Amino acid sequence: ATLAIRERFDFVRSRLGLSASEQEDEGPGAELAVAEAVVPSPFDFAEQSLLCVPTDLPSPEEWRAFQKATAETVDAFSRITGGGVFVLFTSHRAVREVAALLRLGGAEGRWPLFVQGEAPRHRLLGDFVECGDGLLLGTSSFWEGVDVPGRPLRGLAIQKLPFRVPTEPVTEARIEAMEARGENPFWRYLLPLASLRLKQGFGRLVRSRTDRGAVLILDRRILTRRYGGYLRSALPPVPRRSGPWGEMEAQLRAFYHVQEAERPELSAFDP
Repeated sequence: ATLAIRERFDFVRSRLGLSASEQEDEGPGAELAVAEAVVPSPFDFAEQSLLCVPTDLPSPEEWRAFQKATAETVDAFSRITGGGVFVLFTSHRAVREVAALLRLGGAEGRWPLFVQGEAPRHRLLGDFVECGDGLLLGTSSFWEGVDVPGRPLRGLAIQKLPFRVPTEPVTEARIEAMEARGENPFWRYLLPLASLRLKQGFGRLVRSRTDRGAVLILDRRILTRRYGGYLRSALPPVPRRSGPWGEMEAQLRAFYHVQEAERPELSAFDP
């Protein structure tokens, strides 16, 4: 489900040492024969899901403005879904910042708020499922290995594209090794990893043939950067919409079959 990139296993072969380029010292014909198969998903994404990318939010480089816009957008999204939303982040700092802004704006009075770092992971998940209309904010392990089928999870928001931090020690060492071999570490390493991570995060939402929900990606770089097409190709064949947030709200209301949601005062999210 999350090993192939663009229907190929080249990247995972290279990471596992199964490609010819990783076995040059073994002589010609040393590449291992490995059976490969990409199994299509059993889910009908055209009917079960929708992907929306707002194009008018601040860029991730505008730290405070981006966190505030995230809180506002998640709050508006949750008003449409009636809660039951996962919000996936790439840093614990962003989790804490957006959680504080949501509380400042009164979101916790509308839906139970579950924040990674404030309770053990298993308890957060259990309480989220039990309440049925909560908001769960998480990073790291919440991108994978989390199975919440049914109504408790009916919306997913991804704040940023999940690129690894280049200065993290192991990542930095691998980048240096690739550069020493004359390889491009962004296209050969960081981008494929982000692609797999994005696919894993997206996969948290639709877990059965009866699940239904929308995904928001708040990082418009998936549309504006040259590598955006690479990342989009990693996602399932889901209907995609992009445009100003007001237009995305209308698309989401139509998808969830709800009337126009009450809009909070934006000043409620000001620190």
